Amino acid sequence: MNDLARQFLDAYLSAFPSKTVYTESFPIEMKASEKSESGWIKWKPIRGTLSESDYYQIEKDFGVLFPKTFISWHQSYYFLDGDCSIIRLPASNPNRPLDDLKQAINWSCSRHFISSKIYPFADEGNDIGPLVFDGRMPMQDNEFPIRVYDHEYGGDLDGLSEIIFTSFSKLLECVIHYLTELKTRKNFEIIPDFFEIDREGAGRTGVDYWLSWVEIQKTCLDEFGQ
Repeated sequence: MNDLARQFLDAYLSAFPSKTVYTESFPIEMKASEKSESGWIKWKPIRGTLSESDYYQIEKDFGVLFPKTFISWHQSYYFLDGDCSIIRLPASNPNRPLDDLKQAINWSCSRHFISSKIYPFADEGNDIGPLVFDGRMPMQDNEFPIRVYDHEYGGDLDGLSEIIFTSFSKLLECVIHYLTELKTRKNFEIIPDFFEIDREGAGRTGVDYWLSWVEIQKTCLDEFGQ
């Protein structure tokens, strides 16, 4: 998983500028530039120091379960942004450990479906709602499939999408591919590649969801040129 974590960061930094607004919580050890006049500063990822027990404590506090691959990925590095456009993954700031992950879990309706073994961990890129691990069927190492939850359903399980990724490792493979290919291809041209990378998730139950993203991206290009 360390390899996928590094590949994710390399792909992310090749696609998006590694800068953030400077605040008092900015970790000086991640500084990659001086603060600009407008208040922006560049950051660089650094090796993580969190232990698995830190994540187990969150599981206990919120009543959730995380896949082993997710914990391994998130603890491998500190990084200050995980917004990949189509998916917004929780970042990790050494000065505020696990704050983004806690925020992803603890939103207004989450208690209604955590008790049903639906565990939020990130955000969908079009503001529909959280990405969730579907833990209703036990899996080895908690490697649960991933769905999107529509926040307008207010906690009702009818708001769950079909499975869009079979596992967190498949999510990472697809996102890494997407970010890498952005250098040479239009975004809507890349997403159908997910159907081969994750044949049983994105390529079967998740097809309609991802084709809707293709249409959104084509519309944005036509209307806004991006």
